[in-house]
This record gives sequence, structure tokens and C-alpha cells, in this order.
Amino acid sequence: MDNRDSYNSGYNNTDQNPGHADPYNNNGYEAYPPDHERQPMAPLKHSGPGIASFVIGLVAILGYVLIFFIATMAVNESIGVLTPLQTEEIALHPAVALASLAILVCLILNLAGGIVGIIGLVLKNRKKVFAIIGTLLNGIMILLFVALILVGMTLM
Repeated sequence: MDNRDSYNSGYNNTDQNPGHADPYNNNGYEAYPPDHERQPMAPLKHSGPGIASFVIGLVAILGYVLIFFIATMAVNESIGVLTPLQTEEIALHPAVALASLAILVCLILNLAGGIVGIIGLVLKNRKKVFAIIGTLLNGIMILLFVALILVGMTLM
């Protein structure tokens, strides 16, 4: 009868695990690897949601800048000297209406970027640099939007 095929063939069966020095440990596993066999820790990767939040924040800021310049150029070309009646008509200008909708789209991007940035901050074993920058970028833009609304409400 072969020792390898028999159940519980003995406590000192070293031919099953020839490199193993402990005759009383039959499972073949050591509790911890020796110090010379331990691998150094791998460097942390950047958080995927953090990078996404950062990119979304940059795209939204670029969108705000483009909207501002395009709407300003479109309104500036269509009007000359303003009378009080024409000032009210500017709000109905198609460029202003489209710019308002585009700003809302950028605000939704900022909200999504903030949520994704918070998800990136919560992830463990990941670098948090881009998640912090993306969350701050999106959060500041949201706060600026809210401040703009509050200033507009106080001026009315």
C-alpha cells in the first residue's frame, strides 16, 4: 500500500512535502512566509472614479467657459445700443436660452462628478489625489452656481 494513497498514513510523512522542515505540520502550509520570501507591497493605483470625477470637472469648466464666450458673441452681434425695452428682449434671445440649458447640463455634470468623486474617496487601497481634486473642483463649481442664483435673487 502506498503512503500517499492511504488516509492518515503517519505524522512523520516527509515524502509528501519534501521541502517542508516541520514534521508535525501535515497540511503543507506555513502560517506566514519567511521574511526573505515576502513580496514588497505593490504601489497603490489611482482611483478610477477619482480620475473620472477630475475629468468630468475639467469638462464642465471648459463647458462653462465655452458657453460664456459663445453666448456673449451671439448676443453681442445681434444687439447695438440698448433701450430698456430691448434689455428685456435679451432674455428671450435664442443664444441666451441655449446658454441657460447648456449651463444646466454642466451643472448636472458637476453633480455627477461630485458623486463619483465621493465614491473615489471611499474606495480602499487606492490613491485619492484625483478623487480629492475632482470632488473639490465639482463642489466649488456647484457652490459658485448656487452663489450666482442667490445673488440674482437678491438683485431682483
